[in-house]
Amino acid sequence: MLIRPIALLVLALAGVPAQPAQYPPWFRDALELGRTHDEALFASFNKGYSLSPSGIIDAAEVITEFRRAVLIVREHALQGDFGFGPGDLDKALAPYRGLVTFIVQVRLNPLNTFMTPPPYELYVSTGPQTPPVAAKSFKRDPVYPPGGAPGSQVVGVRLEASFPRNAIVSAPDPRLIVTDEKAEIIWQAHLDLSRYR
Repeated sequence: MLIRPIALLVLALAGVPAQPAQYPPWFRDALELGRTHDEALFASFNKGYSLSPSGIIDAAEVITEFRRAVLIVREHALQGDFGFGPGDLDKALAPYRGLVTFIVQVRLNPLNTFMTPPPYELYVSTGPQTPPVAAKSFKRDPVYPPGGAPGSQVVGVRLEASFPRNAIVSAPDPRLIVTDEKAEIIWQAHLDLSRYR
């Protein structure tokens, strides 16, 4: 019969795929978790992606592809966009494929005179005999005191960098490193990405 080929041709011309798109199985989990009304569950999920801060490090966290998916869905759910589905999520995740992001907030000395963020760096060391992993993106943002704004004294620095996940996983001894304006290491954490979904 010619009905099926004609129907497929009509669907193709209309831009409708003949076969449903295949998405990773974890998309369903990300959509469910991002839309949850259980605030304790969502908070516990996010806490699981924290690294242990110490000294002048106020917070450090990991954003894997899965966690980013959950956060994206959550953002849409909070705006009442419950029609946000697997296809939308797939498009939103495209720029982050294969990447893992780290965010570290550093507290500055209260007597500092910085009006802009000092040149602190965030990178992934792979071991004593191997080069560091190159970041795909890096941001250094100022943290102001409550009520503060650009032009006021900076009380902290928020560092955010994204790296290829495979380069970290295959490294002999991956460590997340923060250095100050003198390139001195002020904090480091061993990275085991197998702990994070």
